[in-house]
Amino acid sequence: MTSAGEGLDRKPVDEIVAQDILHSLSQAVFVVGADNCILDVYAQAEAIFERSRESLIGASIGQIRGIGTEALNIVARSRDENTPLNSYDVSVVPPIGDIELMDLHAHPYGSEGATLLTAQPRRITAFLEKRDHMEAAARSVSGLASMLAHEIKNPLSGIRGAAQLMGRALDDKNIKLTELICKEVDRIKGLVDELETFSNPSQAVLEPVNIHEVLDHVLNVAVAGFGAKCIFRPRFDPSLPPVAGLYDRLVQIFLNLIKNAVEAAGAEADITITTSYRHGIWITGRSGERIRLPIEIAIHDSGPGIPDHLKGHLFDPFVSGKEGGTGLGLALVARYVSEMGGTVTCDNHPHGGAVFRIQLALHEDAK
Repeated sequence: MTSAGEGLDRKPVDEIVAQDILHSLSQAVFVVGADNCILDVYAQAEAIFERSRESLIGASIGQIRGIGTEALNIVARSRDENTPLNSYDVSVVPPIGDIELMDLHAHPYGSEGATLLTAQPRRITAFLEKRDHMEAAARSVSGLASMLAHEIKNPLSGIRGAAQLMGRALDDKNIKLTELICKEVDRIKGLVDELETFSNPSQAVLEPVNIHEVLDHVLNVAVAGFGAKCIFRPRFDPSLPPVAGLYDRLVQIFLNLIKNAVEAAGAEADITITTSYRHGIWITGRSGERIRLPIEIAIHDSGPGIPDHLKGHLFDPFVSGKEGGTGLGLALVARYVSEMGGTVTCDNHPHGGAVFRIQLALHEDAK
């Protein structure tokens, strides 16, 4: 006698479950054959592209409304390279309703040269509103910085000088008060200096930079100072080619990120810094050009992670999760990374803590 389920062919059941999962997704999902024709569609493909399943099956993926050229390109490259590829911020031309951007993901599927393509719609309004908000905030900071530079920095120099003169005539007990004045003056001046950087966008030509030289320098600074009691775990890929960047700006970016990680996780933080080459990461530049960003630097800390109310706002000026924080450090990181044509993102890690990821272009691609 056979027990329940014994001897049954599980494969059809697994296929049914897999198809149920595919149909439940919010993206459009296409199975594309080796000849670039659509073999099957799942999930929201009919609704998103406003075509019936029957009209889609058998059609070339290159004929899909709005994204055909890029869809054909990413599917062909994924199949030829036998690797998953991603293409972000793909312009939908002509738009489909209010959908003007899509993220495409291609993945080899099976052994017959098929490819699984998913298309995730993105509403352009939310994308542009977020970008405009960032730019408007930066302009506000720029105007404030110009005013502060003249109205505050000059008086600050006078206050600091007077405090130093007073300190010469005081005993050891009272000299701490003048030292406190000087320290606070320096703190305010540092804030104004940070603000001023927003009004001075970089016009420098990007250079080839060894990202590991940058990270080694930053870690040396951290170990000698604010991260003296921390554990730093560098996991570098020594084969990475030079990135397109500015050495000093990259140092400032990673000093900010690692200092934030230390402050979030505490004096004895455990921080992992990983560099890697990621295939298939592309974004659309402001001029519509496709930019490849294969170099990834990830910083994972052992802190409590990013609070829900700060997610999506960490890179906005004047937003900070730290007591006494100015909210300018990460805004500056976002600006510098953007000026170098890269991206920066943050999220909570599945095993705890927060992880910041920076994607940068190769210098050879930026020529």
